Amino acid sequence: MPYTYDQTASDETAGETALVLDPAFLPENALYGAEEGKTVGWELSPRPYLLSQEQHQQLVNIGQLLHRWLPACESLYRDSLEEKAPNWVSALVDQGKPEHLRQFSVMKRWKSQSPLVIRPDLLVTESGFALCEIDAVPGGIGFTAALNQAYQASGFSVLQNKTIPEDFLEMLKAFFVREAPESQTGKDPVIALIISDEAADYRHEMQWLVDTIQQDYPAIFLVHPKQLRLVRDKLVFEDNGLETPIDIIYRFFELFDLANIPGIDLIQYALKKRWVVCTPPFKPVFEEKAWLSLIHHPALQGEWLKRISQSDLDALSALIPEGWILDPRPVPPQAVIPGLTIQNQAVQDFRTLKKATQKERHLVIKPSGFSPLAWGSKGVTIGHDESQEAWAEALENALASFGKTPYLLQRFEKPKTEDLFKLDTQAGQEKVIPFPAKTRLCPYYFVAEAPTLVGVLATACPADKKIIHGMKDAILAPAAVETERFTT
Repeated sequence: MPYTYDQTASDETAGETALVLDPAFLPENALYGAEEGKTVGWELSPRPYLLSQEQHQQLVNIGQLLHRWLPACESLYRDSLEEKAPNWVSALVDQGKPEHLRQFSVMKRWKSQSPLVIRPDLLVTESGFALCEIDAVPGGIGFTAALNQAYQASGFSVLQNKTIPEDFLEMLKAFFVREAPESQTGKDPVIALIISDEAADYRHEMQWLVDTIQQDYPAIFLVHPKQLRLVRDKLVFEDNGLETPIDIIYRFFELFDLANIPGIDLIQYALKKRWVVCTPPFKPVFEEKAWLSLIHHPALQGEWLKRISQSDLDALSALIPEGWILDPRPVPPQAVIPGLTIQNQAVQDFRTLKKATQKERHLVIKPSGFSPLAWGSKGVTIGHDESQEAWAEALENALASFGKTPYLLQRFEKPKTEDLFKLDTQAGQEKVIPFPAKTRLCPYYFVAEAPTLVGVLATACPADKKIIHGMKDAILAPAAVETERFTT
């Protein structure tokens, strides 16, 4: 390997990490963004992000926990619609969603369907993991798979079941057997990954994923909505004059963006006719962050216990930071907002928080779901990182959005600073240098029969960053388990 360790790294550490990623094993073409010919737009780690055995087991358990909880959220929502549970729950979840989508989402035909890919965002804190997001349409699948391959080729063992492309294909084929009409399940299905313009930055990584799978399974394609046609009783995509019937849609677009997607009526019509099957399902209930606060709501604890066990409820309450929906409506004089105080006084109106001191503003405001601001850390305000005026403005804007795009208020969980390393290619001298960082883990769970942890992407940002997300000065690396660190 051409890299050497900087003298500021200890001899012991340098000895332990003698293996170093060789960037030559990374894909030749860009995996993210519109810039062609650029392999990466971020920093590289010399080795995978190391998980302890305990952390690895925690990640396995979290996948199983979320796999049980997501259907419980939909169950509570559906019961709320039928007034078998508090009706304010469905009223809250339905805010801002068009009526035609709401009606489509509750059709009995896909009542049992949940997202096949589950990807939470987990902050690594001094006390363990803190879940700040669950993405039902996650990017990063192809990127994590490509990084796994590059680090494996460099001599490392990474955390994965088999390979992500192989697992992805098996997951979709198992879904087809479960959900397609019996007359169709004896064949190899044609799979279309349909990606929108809104998600165009992820096109390269999804193309890499499709190209990799096609080496062994040619009947998978990356499709733009403009290519879709209805031909007799088939949904097809057109490419160079050829029309190929589709059996499975993997939906890589957010539901808030439906109005901007050409051919969306064709997709929904084909789904109603059972000409195709689709995952993730057209259910905005799974793209709603409000559940991250409702798991803590005192009035819903009994409802949750009808759907999940006490141990699951306790685990979710510990994993997910305490939160509230920012609702501008006044509470009765004798009531308070549970768990929220300012200057040692119970809060009865969220606008009171405008006067909170910087120490009291260790809080995060973010849109709860059905909005272009609800992904990629857009629309996020961290209270103690803002001036009093900016915080008050963000709070007022969030309250004013209630009814269209409700906002979530959460406790800020501080990620711990870790002593990591990065590859430095500056000044023509390639070496490995220290990189103090805060880390977010994105484990990917594929659900064929049960949730399987197929890989973990670590995003390590410079220690002075408040919001952790993919950025040019962050490290993105796959995870490995400590006892499997450096196999050759």
